[in-house]
Amino acid sequence: MSLHIKSPPHDPGVYPIVRRGHELKYLSFTIVQLAESFREHSFETGEEEMSLDFYTGPVRVEVETAGGTFATDIPERASIQSPHPMVYVPRDSRVHLIALDGAARVTIGGALGKAGPAPALVGLDAIVTRTVGKNNFTRTVFTHIADNIDAAHLICGETLNRPGCWSSCPPHKHDRFREPHEVPPHEVPPHEVPMEEIYYFQLEPAQGFGFMRVYTNPDDEDPFDVAYPVEHGDTVLIPRGYHPVAGCPGYALNYTWILAGEGRTYGAWAEDPRHSWIKG
Repeated sequence: MSLHIKSPPHDPGVYPIVRRGHELKYLSFTIVQLAESFREHSFETGEEEMSLDFYTGPVRVEVETAGGTFATDIPERASIQSPHPMVYVPRDSRVHLIALDGAARVTIGGALGKAGPAPALVGLDAIVTRTVGKNNFTRTVFTHIADNIDAAHLICGETLNRPGCWSSCPPHKHDRFREPHEVPPHEVPPHEVPMEEIYYFQLEPAQGFGFMRVYTNPDDEDPFDVAYPVEHGDTVLIPRGYHPVAGCPGYALNYTWILAGEGRTYGAWAEDPRHSWIKG
């Protein structure tokens, strides 16, 4: 299976990219393209909790749950270089999306949910914004869904690469539990836990491109090492392995990241020991 899925067309429609339990164990992912000829789309979450992310807009979101109705209007997004709201939707909900003015692209990330959480708008005041890295691997990380939401599995946000810069560096992975004796003495918690991830890419200007490598340790039981040119609207699946990203000079690169697995702690990963020295 290729881990790289090219962008679906911008024709109106619903484009399933990943089915939980098929292409990935823990995650699902769908792209919805709304337009004048397809202004509305409704769906049920079933047993999954979901994150909704927005790239053009504006979009109205209506969610029906056993506890009542939630509704919010997401404004038009002027640039992928600025943070933008997300919406968290619990399991056993019915969702209705309405394009309010022209075309709108919405992505839907899903994982197994639990009873109890309520729908939530993660507005600009709730996004945790951090600048991490240094030199040409400085990037901005926008964390939307983490400890602020009582979710079962989902952790979601976006990362912004400035033109020509790298992210996910030093390369890190989160694909197994490590025994205590495997943890380096200098490493502070949280320690690595198995979590899958999805990256969904946007570029500005949109004709730009970047590159992403997904690779395992050479001594892995089933090693692999692949690299992909990523363009506007592409998706890359990360079932396991390290996963650094590089952007082409002149083009801002933004990717939505969606995590789920056997733990729910942001930062519970392990760096590639061959490259961790670049932090110092």
